[in-house]
Amino acid sequence: MKISSASILLFLLSYNALHSQTTNSPYSILGIGDIDNDYYNRTGGMANTGQAYRSDRFLINNNPASYTALQQQFFSFELGAKGQFVNYSGDPLKGSSASNKDFAIKHLSVGTKITKWWGSSAGIMPYSTSNYLINSFQNIGGTSANVPTTVDGSGGVNQVYWGNAFQPFKHFSVGVNAAYLFGSLTETKDLIQDNLATSLSTTQQTFYKNFYFTYGAQYYLPLSKKWDLSLGGTYSPSATLAADASLVVTDNATQISSTTNLKRNVDFKLPNATAFGFSLTKNKRYTLNADYRYQAWSGTNILQAANVALVNSSRTSVGFEISNKKTYFNTLFETSYMQAGVYYGNSYLQVGGQQLKELGLSLGYGINSKRNPELGLNLGLDVGQRGTKQNGQIKENYVNFKVTVSYRSLWRTKGIRYF
Repeated sequence: MKISSASILLFLLSYNALHSQTTNSPYSILGIGDIDNDYYNRTGGMANTGQAYRSDRFLINNNPASYTALQQQFFSFELGAKGQFVNYSGDPLKGSSASNKDFAIKHLSVGTKITKWWGSSAGIMPYSTSNYLINSFQNIGGTSANVPTTVDGSGGVNQVYWGNAFQPFKHFSVGVNAAYLFGSLTETKDLIQDNLATSLSTTQQTFYKNFYFTYGAQYYLPLSKKWDLSLGGTYSPSATLAADASLVVTDNATQISSTTNLKRNVDFKLPNATAFGFSLTKNKRYTLNADYRYQAWSGTNILQAANVALVNSSRTSVGFEISNKKTYFNTLFETSYMQAGVYYGNSYLQVGGQQLKELGLSLGYGINSKRNPELGLNLGLDVGQRGTKQNGQIKENYVNFKVTVSYRSLWRTKGIRYF
């Protein structure tokens, strides 16, 4: 298989064009936005449960140690997208409700098994997203006047990663994802005084960048002729996203000031993060996965907002998978698979003295074509909620629909037939 450089460039341009956000999230005004907990791979239908999960065909970037499970002589390519519908309700909306929807390309990755003991993958995916539009009133200092104010924010932080996994000895694999995080957040605040026919606008744009590493390990072995067990875990050390910010102030569309290189209080520190899990498989068909993730956010950053703080976050998830397989020419071939999962998490945000909580259900279905064995399709559905209507929070009820298309082809070989 040959992939031209022009095709790669076209695909990256398409990624940038489609990676736009139209779904407003009021919580993304805080920090660097909503932290994305999705890996946009085969584990999506199992609530993204995959610290110990291994696959010989699919790129499981939950744990970089999994890349050694890839089948040698194959080159894998995956593209993931997500559609989202969200409904909002709560006291800050003054008894009303609102909804939004969005669809965007989220994930692009490639990978291969380079040698019997070395697997590698690279890709791009979001780390956080920010998109909000808030209408309120702001008091003018020293007066009793309350001016209508609109705050509009957008942007996010992306990650480009290159992961490598090595198998130093049988049944054990280690790996590392080296990611470069980059992106920008833009916030525009408009103050409008109708009686004076004036409009004061301030726009701050903050650019973030730094490297971020995730180390992983997996231990896997057969327990019997029917049962296989895998244990896995990852660790990401703390890193600081170096930031550069600029501020532009306009009055009735006329620029009155512009300041660049604002570095005070704009750097953002990412916490130490750990995760671990297990995967238990029976007859190569039935798999049970369970994961736990923890991030030590407390004390990492100070948020400039009342009644809001960063707190340690956690997420627990369980997933189950049934793989349908058939034998062709003495080769076991997976025709399709079905998945289900549940998750419960405590966000890194504390609003109104109460930590933001999230829970939901995931379903997934995948099919691998016998006629076109290079192609695979995975469909996923998440139904969940975040937040509550109490303590000044806004409750989000959401439905996410995910599509992942995979393609793999032989490389560095001649005339081998495969299914």
